[in-house]
Amino acid sequence: MDRAPSMAQQRIPMMRKIALGAGDFGVNIYWQIASLFLLFFYTDVLGLSAYAAGLIYMSALIWDAVVDPLIGALADRTRTRLGRFRPYLLLGALPLAVAFVLMFLLPRGEGPQLLVLTAATHLAFRTLFALVSVPYASLYARVTRSSEERATMAGIRMVFAILAAMAVSALTLPAVRYFGGGAYSWGLVTALFACAACVMLWIAALAAGSGDACEEDTPADTWPGMRYALAALLLNRPLLLMLGIALMNSFAGTFFSKNLLYYFKYVRNDADFGGTALALMAVVAALAAPLWAQLARRCSKRFALLLGTAFYGLGFALWFLCSAAGYAGLMIVLTFIAIGVSANAVCFWAMIPDTVEYGQWRSGIRTESLIVGTVIFAQKAALGLAAGALGMVLGEIGFVANSVQSPDTLQLLVATMSLVPLLGTTGVFLLTWYYPIGPEQHRELLDALARQSAPRNNPPPEPPFQQPPGPAQGSVEPS
Repeated sequence: MDRAPSMAQQRIPMMRKIALGAGDFGVNIYWQIASLFLLFFYTDVLGLSAYAAGLIYMSALIWDAVVDPLIGALADRTRTRLGRFRPYLLLGALPLAVAFVLMFLLPRGEGPQLLVLTAATHLAFRTLFALVSVPYASLYARVTRSSEERATMAGIRMVFAILAAMAVSALTLPAVRYFGGGAYSWGLVTALFACAACVMLWIAALAAGSGDACEEDTPADTWPGMRYALAALLLNRPLLLMLGIALMNSFAGTFFSKNLLYYFKYVRNDADFGGTALALMAVVAALAAPLWAQLARRCSKRFALLLGTAFYGLGFALWFLCSAAGYAGLMIVLTFIAIGVSANAVCFWAMIPDTVEYGQWRSGIRTESLIVGTVIFAQKAALGLAAGALGMVLGEIGFVANSVQSPDTLQLLVATMSLVPLLGTTGVFLLTWYYPIGPEQHRELLDALARQSAPRNNPPPEPPFQQPPGPAQGSVEPS
């Protein structure tokens, strides 16, 4: 019997889903610490200039984004008795932990030697991070082809990701102070975090089990090469829509979350409450994630994402209209936004694996990891573009850090953090409206793949379902 239909009907035990999701805790430990504290460590602990630290950080992040799809292509060609992706977690988790700690064990000093060591350790970390995180994310398209199971697992992943963010935010600085506050303290604290992350990634690798060690869809010696694989990505219309959603969400999230701290500091004159607001949003998003996963499972991921994006957009509109309201009112608005954040995170990563089967049907090759690597590359590139655009916008509206802002600047700050994200969520809603894969269409895709027996270089079979008129949840047709 073909594997596709059997995997589509498979139900994964809850404990195994939780164990797989634990890997996201490990991945996000690394991501959150690097995002929140590494630049601060470079300048305030190592003593690097802000220019040198920023240049090293930006260069390493660009390298990380570029290497993601390359790692994806490498993982797709990997064939071992343990599977395609598990070896990267089993063998890569420990070197990743070591490289991460080495970034925080550098001696304070000056001169080119410190710059070289800082750049080398950061590049090593980013390379190993891609080597582990891309195959890990690809596992979700491998262990099951059930669209409903993928929705549930995406919700569990979201919960673990938020828990990691909360742990890093709440524990890192107090732990560093507890151990003395010096460079040694940073090395010790990051070593403890790295141990936890390493264990979580190993748990996820073991939980993948035989699902990653199944029979191959594309034999390694017939894998068509990068040029053909990249061309196949361009035929994958649902994937292209998801890349657009990633771009829009990155701009919406960046313009709101990074401005939120400025809002409370300069508009409300309450800088400390910015962290409280972010913590509230994280808690609400974590609580909402299982509910969005259940809605996506019972209805469709497309419907859940449309509804969640409506919450998202409503929150930004209310923020623009009610930014002068009391704190209780602002907390209600932040709750709407956090619910939307949760829906977008859960549904996005539940929908990406379904694009793998569409791409396989259109091109004849299965490229889970290349698709995931491309998505992660798009996210990182979009985040970088959004951060750069935000910096330019803040400069244009007359914002000057650590100074009293003019009334016009404060009004434009509120408009920037609400109307730009509202525009982004409108784009997400429109792209989601045209997303063609629903539960029934995904089952038909799997049936078509089960019947497909033509060689790789032959044209794909006739469409298993036709596109209805209009942008309904509908179905898939070749572009």
